[in-house]
Amino acid sequence: MRPEQKSVGLLGVTRSKGKMYEYGLPEKQHININEDPTRLFHISIALLGELAAAINRGAESPFSESELKKNLIFSAYFFDAYLQSKLNSAYDAYVLLLGAASYYLCDLPGSSSVLTQKLQNGEINLDAGGLENLLLFLLGGDWQIDIDENSTYGERIAAVIRGVRQFFQNGTGEKKLLEFAVNLRREVYESGTPRQLLFADVAIAVLQSKIERSTWKTLPAYSGLTLDTWRSILQKDSFIKELWPAQHLLGKKGVLQGASAVVQMPTSAGKTKSTELILRSAFLANRISLAVIIAPFRALCNEISGSLTAAFDGEAITVNELSDVLQIDYDNNDVTAKKTIMVATPEKMLYILRHEPALAQQIGLLIFDEGHLFDDETRGATYELLLTELLSLTSKDTQKVLISAVLNNAETIGEWLNGEANVVEGANLFPTSKSVGYVSWIGTLGQIQYFGNHRFGQYDYFVPLVICQVSLNKKERERKEQLFPDQKDNASDVALYLGLKLVSSGAVAVFSGRKDSIYKLCDRFIDIIERGFSLPSGISEESETVEVQRLERLHRENLGSDAPAVKCAKYGIFTHHGNMPHGIRSAIEYAMQHNMIRFVICTSTLAQGVNLPIRYLIAANMHQGKEIMRKPDFLNLIGRVGRAGMHTEGSIIFANPQIYDGRRNRHQKWRWEEVQTLLREGSSEPCSSNIMMLFSPIVSQDQKYELSTYGLDFVQRYIDAESQDAFVDETLLPYSNIENFPVSDMKYLLLKRIGILHVLESFLLSHSYNMEKGAGEEDVLRLVEGTLVYFLADDEEKENIRKVFQLLFRNIVKEVPQPERRAVYGKSLFGLREVQQIEQWVQLHEKDLRAAEQSSEILDILWSLFSQYIHANEFKTFDPSNLLKEVGQRWIQGGSFGTILSFVQKYDVRIGRRKITINHVVGLCENILSYEGMLIVSAVCEFLEMMNPTQNNEAIQRMRLFQKQLKYGLPKQTMIVLYELGFSDRVITQHIVEELQLTGITKHALMRELKEKSKSATDLMNKYPHYFQEQLKQHLEMV
Repeated sequence: MRPEQKSVGLLGVTRSKGKMYEYGLPEKQHININEDPTRLFHISIALLGELAAAINRGAESPFSESELKKNLIFSAYFFDAYLQSKLNSAYDAYVLLLGAASYYLCDLPGSSSVLTQKLQNGEINLDAGGLENLLLFLLGGDWQIDIDENSTYGERIAAVIRGVRQFFQNGTGEKKLLEFAVNLRREVYESGTPRQLLFADVAIAVLQSKIERSTWKTLPAYSGLTLDTWRSILQKDSFIKELWPAQHLLGKKGVLQGASAVVQMPTSAGKTKSTELILRSAFLANRISLAVIIAPFRALCNEISGSLTAAFDGEAITVNELSDVLQIDYDNNDVTAKKTIMVATPEKMLYILRHEPALAQQIGLLIFDEGHLFDDETRGATYELLLTELLSLTSKDTQKVLISAVLNNAETIGEWLNGEANVVEGANLFPTSKSVGYVSWIGTLGQIQYFGNHRFGQYDYFVPLVICQVSLNKKERERKEQLFPDQKDNASDVALYLGLKLVSSGAVAVFSGRKDSIYKLCDRFIDIIERGFSLPSGISEESETVEVQRLERLHRENLGSDAPAVKCAKYGIFTHHGNMPHGIRSAIEYAMQHNMIRFVICTSTLAQGVNLPIRYLIAANMHQGKEIMRKPDFLNLIGRVGRAGMHTEGSIIFANPQIYDGRRNRHQKWRWEEVQTLLREGSSEPCSSNIMMLFSPIVSQDQKYELSTYGLDFVQRYIDAESQDAFVDETLLPYSNIENFPVSDMKYLLLKRIGILHVLESFLLSHSYNMEKGAGEEDVLRLVEGTLVYFLADDEEKENIRKVFQLLFRNIVKEVPQPERRAVYGKSLFGLREVQQIEQWVQLHEKDLRAAEQSSEILDILWSLFSQYIHANEFKTFDPSNLLKEVGQRWIQGGSFGTILSFVQKYDVRIGRRKITINHVVGLCENILSYEGMLIVSAVCEFLEMMNPTQNNEAIQRMRLFQKQLKYGLPKQTMIVLYELGFSDRVITQHIVEELQLTGITKHALMRELKEKSKSATDLMNKYPHYFQEQLKQHLEMV
């Protein structure tokens, strides 16, 4: 049985009715429904019964179970939509239970859980002889709940429940349990009503599925380990009780028995628990003692380490999240003596490998998260060459698992990484349904046109009368009527309007591709508030008021009272982007995850691995610069929408009416086509290597101009140039007289390309200790052949890649003939020319550095290096530049971003032509000085140690401390240690240390102090967001 097109159309009508309530439309404005949706109950129940009967028949089923599950999705969607439509609330319990069962049996357990939770207030009576409560008991998964045994089939049901409890508590009694179930079903078939037959079939089908999916049954089979080996883990209350579909695929592909694989898994499909299962299987089998997880973003490292710390709490396994600082700041003895999980960024792991390559031989399991970032223009080359180094240094027996939601050529990546295309193909296992809506606004009132549930190219239904403009108060001397949303500047205004309208129905993220547009959205929100706009009740009612106040305080103490983000935070609207202080971002993410706040305005930072329970993603602008965002980034972004276990559907809404309304206009349809390319399944480019960019021209964003030099010519000219600046000037000189030539944009792209060469040079330097010209080139070619760029290339491209590496290597040997010096050069992450110049600078300033006692003195000495080798645009265009060093001094002394902004505003500082803002200050300090400056300090330390390790020892120790002061913007070692413990906000860290008079300079000493002063610490922390309260609670419990 399969739903016909008429049924699908009526489902769309039912959804539309539900969406009208969702958007808060008064009932008198609802469109009339000409057909009765209750007609769909017959087919929906029949589809549910058909699959349940097939499961219960087992091998006798005449239809494939997968086909029946595919059909049953229709039933699940209908039951869900009927509930939302509020057409007959008398059916709610009945529909909820059938909907939860349908979702569960068609492998959407998260959505099943959402509906089941709405029935967890006690027993229900649906005239099914107690079978309805058995089904609810099974779907709820709480085996401690008691069920009334006085129902029609009470005795039989009680026997099943006793069997369920025994099986899920200790993994025994499966055969007896199934006998009880068969007996119950037989009795119902002999004497039951049609409704009781339905519930008996569905309940027993759910039971059989529960058993087959249970971790008691699956994990021993998938891992090849005995049940007794798993028993203590399976009996933990916090451990998962059954596997989700994507986790079954891991088992079937041998990953839990040590097989290497590329894993394609959508966001919210159970990736965190899958990682835990891979780790546990490896540790329990004693295959490994050290596992390393590489995650490309600090926020993602935080989330991974936090979840694993909770998962392994009380076990003899250490989770060590390494800091971003380029130092060996972990105890190698702990790594060798204990079972350890290291979590690190690519840059940190690269630094470790170049200083302690022997560590690689201890690694038994490598997990690469967000593994599609090889073609990222900023960090792709570093990530790729890290994997290349790991492949060359680790044992052949090391298990390697690369995880990504958006790899389009997983088989190819798997062959490169593991020598075989062992792919866990879970990319299409969407854990929740997703609908796509487009704003249409031609007349007075706007509406939403929906294309839904993974058929993004197929029209589904519409929701009318969604946008109705509101008159705002005029400001002094204004004559023109002020309306919200403004139809002229409609994309961002509509996005903000819809967000405010929908927030009462679920968490909202308003997305825009550019940071500056985030600030404009904040300014616009404050503007409409000041003009008298009445906020809908949803923001204040659905957010936790005290947490909003704490977050607003944290914003204010970091950024100052006048920052737009601070003004928005007061109303429960928060921002999430790359120039948001780390502590604030962590607190916002935690509050969103725990339903304490509901509204965020964000850039693509939201797609960087952190899981937030967002129900609505409202896209104001999909462009980053002049180009639409990359498809992998977009897919990662929408993967955050509709959190499994919290929502049954996530909505992506394109707020620009020109996308939909202009789709048939030949001059405007490009917007529609861009979006369809993003949404179309299989239309993304395969994941490639960022290094391949060297062989293509540099093209301006508007596609009008390109630089003529690339490939081997580009590399040779780079080598021959007197300096990097000279190379850039010479390359751009032929275009200097071209009118409207985008010099700054092309220079930025050119520096990106040069950055790839720096990564290649650093890679070759790190491997060239034993290489000499001639025989050494054979080793270079072997290195080249291990890279992804070489693996993906055709024969002609392979030859050019070899030549590029040879050109760079020959230049390295020529410029640095001493192998020992090359080894030191390779420990930095700089290119050859830069690291040579840094060495020369250190030789000139060695005595000064040795004499410098204070961090302010060290910064004064190093500033000339910073000025030369920090290339970020905000740093280079800071005017007047002589004030930049004072910004750095205030940063390392712990000055807040707000006070630093107040200082520079006195001097009318500009970034290029723009007045400096709080976001520039955060970017300069926390992103530029913190990272690029730290890299320079790390290189300086390498040379001080090379020149005279004994005489320079004290200076190196002071430099290492300064490196962390620069990284975190904190003046004292105690504050730095506290920050690294997880209290990752500069304001809070300084406040705690000063108020509690803490003095510990090691993690253990500081934790003991916090324990001794736990009441004062707790009282102090209660003033700040829950994220930091939870950090304190966890640390106090560990002492």
